[in-house]
Amino acid sequence: MPGLNPERLAEVKERLLSRKQRLWLEVKQQLKNNIGDGYQEMLSTARDEEDQASVSLLAETHLSLLGPKRQELEAIEEALMRLENGSYGLCENCGLAIEPRRLEIMPETPLCRGCQSHREKLAKAAAR
Repeated sequence: MPGLNPERLAEVKERLLSRKQRLWLEVKQQLKNNIGDGYQEMLSTARDEEDQASVSLLAETHLSLLGPKRQELEAIEEALMRLENGSYGLCENCGLAIEPRRLEIMPETPLCRGCQSHREKLAKAAAR
């Protein structure tokens, strides 16, 4: 892996694992606080289908707020797999080395700055 010695790779892995653990704790706490046992209680006290639909919508809204955390967890898992298979630090798109500063800021990133910028431009154009 370009420019990453074994000690540095171990640091990256530890950092990714630590972030993964913190995210899981945040997700569990958010689920417990926002939905938890209260969901079943609210459903049981809902008087009609409209009340039940409102309760379900509330739960879905809380779950949708977890989307960014889920995406970050997936990115971390993928980065850990790249560490294991020896492709960490290489852009998944062009195969060139990802800038060390970029990896320092976002150790889970799979793309170099150029490929990420290109992907964002395509997504923006597709959204129009």
